[in-house]
Amino acid sequence: MQPYPVKFKPIPQERIWGGHEMKPVFHADRISEPIGEYWLVSGHPTALSVVENGPLAGKSLNELTAQFPDAYLGASPQPRFPVLIKLIEAQADLSVQVHPDDLYAQAHEGDFGKSEAWYIVKAPASGQVVYGHRFRSRDEYFRAVEEGHVRDYLGYRNVAQGDLVYVPARTLHALLAGTTLIEVQQTSDVTYRVYDWDRVDQQGKPRALHVNKAADVLNYAAAPETTDGPAAPRAVAGGTCELLIRCPYFQIERLQLASGAAYSVESGDAPVVLIGVSGTGRLSWPGAADEQVRPYHPWMVPACMTDAVVRADEPMVLLQVTYGRT
Repeated sequence: MQPYPVKFKPIPQERIWGGHEMKPVFHADRISEPIGEYWLVSGHPTALSVVENGPLAGKSLNELTAQFPDAYLGASPQPRFPVLIKLIEAQADLSVQVHPDDLYAQAHEGDFGKSEAWYIVKAPASGQVVYGHRFRSRDEYFRAVEEGHVRDYLGYRNVAQGDLVYVPARTLHALLAGTTLIEVQQTSDVTYRVYDWDRVDQQGKPRALHVNKAADVLNYAAAPETTDGPAAPRAVAGGTCELLIRCPYFQIERLQLASGAAYSVESGDAPVVLIGVSGTGRLSWPGAADEQVRPYHPWMVPACMTDAVVRADEPMVLLQVTYGRT
């Protein structure tokens, strides 16, 4: 059997701040609780993706990378698939939180750090996210926590549909109500909550905070690390390809294809993940019938595959995610 493009079953995650709007997209209407995250591509043990098409159906992503490491793992900075991709629906504000970098996470959590990027699918008018802070020191941070003044130190950033926001590890952040996005992150599940808007769960209990660990990893410098991107769009068959971000952990490009376009997927020394944002089309490869490409249901094209083609049935926008490129 030869490796081929695979798609995975979405994994709904119930969250206190989640919603119900995206449930029909992922056939999750049977779940009554609000869903905040749909894990779309995951090699993390918290929730492993499982293949739903072709001869490999039923296998987890980790089984795939073990059986075909060259095709489904390639030049990976982790021994597992190194990128975790989610669809996030925030109907309420998320907690104000921070993620550690690799050095701290491996020393204290037995996991990797978490740098992430948000592609904004939907945002309210004058939409914002919490991004950064004004704590000048660890002592000032602790004082604000003890006195209940964390809100006074939060930084904010405007967001709109189609924006790409990079959130490197050690950056204080929070999504705010009304925001839906595609998140591309390092494969990690480590989050330190700093502030949760004084809310409680259905049992009247607040969620746990991680004040001390957050103090260890918060970046007290003036500005977070920078990345490559965005870059001017380059022409591809029937459309354009625009680099949105290239960081040490992943690269994200935006494809905009005209109706009838035929785009050859550029798979290199690592797999390529294609995620539809709008419009529909078909993915084909030798020996396979056309498979539907639709919003928020990603496809993983194996590394070094040169004959997979996306054909747009209507104008399409897709994200192309990979890693291991310079």
